[in-house]
Formats: sequence, C-alpha cells, structure tokens
Amino acid sequence: MRLRDLRDVYSGQEIYIVGSGPTANVFPLEFLADKICMSLNDSYKIHPNIAPIALMHHQTYSREGNTVSAPLHPNFSGIKYPIVKGTGRNRDAVIDWDNPYFYFFDWSHDIDRIYEMSKNGDYLYYTPEGCSLHGALQLAWIMGARAIYTIGCDSTTLGGKHYAQYDKNKFREDEVLKRGQTRNYDSYVKGTLIVQDFLRRKGVPVLNLSPIVGYHLVDYQYEVLKGDIDASDIVSEFLPISATGEKT
Repeated sequence: MRLRDLRDVYSGQEIYIVGSGPTANVFPLEFLADKICMSLNDSYKIHPNIAPIALMHHQTYSREGNTVSAPLHPNFSGIKYPIVKGTGRNRDAVIDWDNPYFYFFDWSHDIDRIYEMSKNGDYLYYTPEGCSLHGALQLAWIMGARAIYTIGCDSTTLGGKHYAQYDKNKFREDEVLKRGQTRNYDSYVKGTLIVQDFLRRKGVPVLNLSPIVGYHLVDYQYEVLKGDIDASDIVSEFLPISATGEKT
C-alpha cells in the first residue's frame, strides 16, 4: 500500500508523535490512552498507548529482535497503520507498493522541495543527515491532523550519550553508526523547523509537550531523565509540610 492511501484518515483530529528521546522517560504515558499516537521507529515498544500509527525506517522495527525472522513485538498488535521506508540509501530495492499490510513511502533529501508537496504523493522529505521526526510531521499532515504534538523528540545527546534504545534507561555509551556517519543534531533541528514552517502555512500548529531540559544543570537533568534520580524525589522536596511534620 502507498502513502497516498493514508490521506485524511484522521481528518480534523490531533496526532501525538512519540519518539524515543530521554524526555519520554518522564512523560505520563497514561495520558495517551485515548489519543491518536504515531510512534517513531520502535518507540511504540515503550508503552501500548503509543498507537495506532508507526513510522518505521526499517521493517525490522516491527520485530522483537533485529531480523525479519524474529517474532513481532507484542505492542505491534496495536499498530493499525505501519508505514515503512521503501528503499535504503543505495536505492537498489524495489518498493513493495502492493504489500497488503505495510504502507510504503519513498524519500528525498531535497527538503527544500517540501513546499511543492501534496497529499497525493509518495515522498517524504528530509535533510541529508535525516531525522525520523521530519517524515513523521509530514505524515501527520497527510493523515489530516489539525494539530500535532511531539513527545520525546529531543534531537540531542545528554551526558555525551545517545538515546537510540527505546528503553530510556539504556543510553548508548559509545555509538558507532554505519558508513562512518555521525549524528548532526543541528541538521535535525533545522529540518524540523523547515517542516514546521511548511505546516504553519497549511494551518497546522506543532507543539512540543516534552519536559525539555534547559541550559543549566545539564548533568543533573541527565541523571533524572536516565532514571538514576527519581522525579518524585525532586517533587517531594516541595510538598507542603503538615502540622505534625509529615509531608502531605
């Protein structure tokens, strides 16, 4: 199936895009129980409420392991619209447009062409370094979102570590990407701003719901987001003290 087959399936509704950034570790995911959520890659594995949409750059993200022979992840049963990147960087593969379950899309690094985009195409646009959030924002527009909210889409490192595991307490110490690549977070953010400008012109606001870290106490905030410091311990410092001296 094709990207264009998803046009306006959620017309006029709000869509929540959920990434696997560290701030997802402190977001109250029970809030998403009745929301239309779009998972970035395998972030749907964090919580069953992250459904019914999954934008996956590799079909193996639907699996418990990293191979096509691994069983489907239990949470994948809640994914009604699995959308998959059709070809890799070398463009050798033929896109399986007639697949009866997965929706496929083609991609382009010519992100400046996004302003020519229509809901009847099969392309999503990225910066050359790529960022799944770029495609997800465009997909939400294609699906008819009237407003888009992002959670855990941090585009950053914390404590010099990357958060590519869906389990937020397993930060990668030394990430080694294929083909000698490095993560260019400036490019990630730039592309997101371009897509957000495109959506603004279409009348679709984008709002970030993540408790984003500030510019001070970064190491301390990293420990909180990693889970080494419980957020409830921080809050407890400010709870009112009762007359008996006990916290209420």
